[in-house]
Amino acid sequence: MRMKDDEIQKKLVELESAILRETTELKTDDTSTELTTVKKNVPAARHGSASNSAVNRSDMHYFGGIALLLLGLLMLFQHVQVTSGYVSWWGISAGSSIGFLLMPLLLGIGWIVYNSRSLWGWMISAVSLFTLVFTIISGLRIYFVPISMLGIIFMLVPFAVGAAFVLKGMGGPAGVEEALKNRIERKE
Repeated sequence: MRMKDDEIQKKLVELESAILRETTELKTDDTSTELTTVKKNVPAARHGSASNSAVNRSDMHYFGGIALLLLGLLMLFQHVQVTSGYVSWWGISAGSSIGFLLMPLLLGIGWIVYNSRSLWGWMISAVSLFTLVFTIISGLRIYFVPISMLGIIFMLVPFAVGAAFVLKGMGGPAGVEEALKNRIERKE
């Protein structure tokens, strides 16, 4: 029993020393008020050497960029008009004979009510519901409302600024490259 306690104590000391080697220090620059992190004694990566360049990530830029991208998407969707129209899909037109698609759905629902464990009832209902929804959605016509050039610029600027902030929040090109490498390594 004493031997196991000694092994546990030894592993804890090794873990503590590894953590101390990887600690980060906060360092302030005399010319700016931003805090940056500097890693010391970072061990080499699993598949190659450690990168020498420090990646400066910022959560505020990252989440602010995502918010700006969502704002741009909202502004874009506000200027899109959606109307219904007639479209023919498999010989079924969305406006005139949509009732034809309700027959298999009603048959499937009836079958499910009669026997809820019936695979055929569930399949018929699912396929007819999917076909019904697809036919309705494919009958929609989407077009962009006329807008001034200044309106378009104000609508698209949040996309550009948001994308730049997301990249800056990830640490710039080096941060994006590092994130992609880490994701690839995790998949291996």
